[in-house]
Amino acid sequence: MNSKRIYYSCSTWLSYEICQRYYGQVHYAWCAPYFDACSTLSLHNSVPPSSNPREIYWNLKRDVDAADLHSSKIRDIRRGIQKGAARKLRAGIIGRSGYRQILDILSRSQLSDFKPLMFVIPVYPIAHLFMPVEVKRKANLLSEEYIISNLSRDYFDAFEL
Repeated sequence: MNSKRIYYSCSTWLSYEICQRYYGQVHYAWCAPYFDACSTLSLHNSVPPSSNPREIYWNLKRDVDAADLHSSKIRDIRRGIQKGAARKLRAGIIGRSGYRQILDILSRSQLSDFKPLMFVIPVYPIAHLFMPVEVKRKANLLSEEYIISNLSRDYFDAFEL
């Protein structure tokens, strides 16, 4: 982990609300140490657009604003929420009823429910929660990416740009 004190992650309002209501305000974040790794204000750090929080945010916003029914990003997010709910069910965090409710919410959700939400995550006091992404899962072999699988709502700020 580098010396950055703040990390960034892009989520959606729907993902956020599901975590708040069904998972005890515990969130999942795939994050990077730069809001925009390509900006002139930060080192490049080999973070490609598919893992760059700024790029993810604005591409997702573009798809939502354009009502793009073929958005691959929104399709991937739907799939991720469904897989996450299945994991939470297996782990006993939610019951069958909660799992069915989440699937029903997903099936009825509109594109506007996937509007982006930026997470700003200070490293301390949760540095121990940052898990480096395995090389085979990174967007670029040399990029610096982390997963926080149990991020309490008390430890990040969330906002729209």
